[in-house]
Amino acid sequence: MKKVVLTGGSSGIGKEINLFLLEKGYEVLFTYCHSEAPAKEIEHQFSHAKAFRIDFTSGEQMNAFQAQIETFDPDILINNYYSGSFIDTYFHKTEAEKILEDFKNNVMPALQITQKCINMFRKKKLGRIINILSSSMVSPAIGTSVYNSNKAYLLQMSKSWAVENVKFGITCNSVSPSFIPTGFHKDMDERMKEMIVSGYPLKDKLEGGDVANIIELCINGGKHFNGNHLFVDASHY
Repeated sequence: MKKVVLTGGSSGIGKEINLFLLEKGYEVLFTYCHSEAPAKEIEHQFSHAKAFRIDFTSGEQMNAFQAQIETFDPDILINNYYSGSFIDTYFHKTEAEKILEDFKNNVMPALQITQKCINMFRKKKLGRIINILSSSMVSPAIGTSVYNSNKAYLLQMSKSWAVENVKFGITCNSVSPSFIPTGFHKDMDERMKEMIVSGYPLKDKLEGGDVANIIELCINGGKHFNGNHLFVDASHY
């Protein structure tokens, strides 16, 4: 049974990916931050699911999670977690503290967890790293500069991870879905949500299950399937 570390696996797109993998028989160690009930429900439903509650801004909890990762001994890492907001305000109105805070809360934990997994993957000459990004990086909406810059940072890191580790049997690929209305977008204006969905070529919103299928491709694509940035948006070319 392949083992997966999935950050942010109890809600939104992360939950859809989590359930997809669990139903396929993967053993999943997933994180959650706030509400315990959804995470425990997943654990109750699947005996091979393990939830880990964490505040990624806590150094102590990050150390505990990395220790848990070592015990778990994963084959696959999926960096999905993101806190904060998708749409905030214009860049020229964004305070420097906000930019730094979002970077610390979202990018740094992903880097630390990926470092931990790479060191483990290298020892066993096998590993898969998958980063959930966003097609918004290509066609940004007003107010998404901080969100998109953090995702873009991870994309550039992904390219380095792919090059530096492929000879150790490790691949790294990134997946950029189109807009998926989830709890992460709860503060967005409903008219903006409708406008985004109506402008989508299929005139229908993307589902988490659509993204999960691409995740499986990244897992099982083989050692030559490496360094890709895959768009799930029905229109990118």
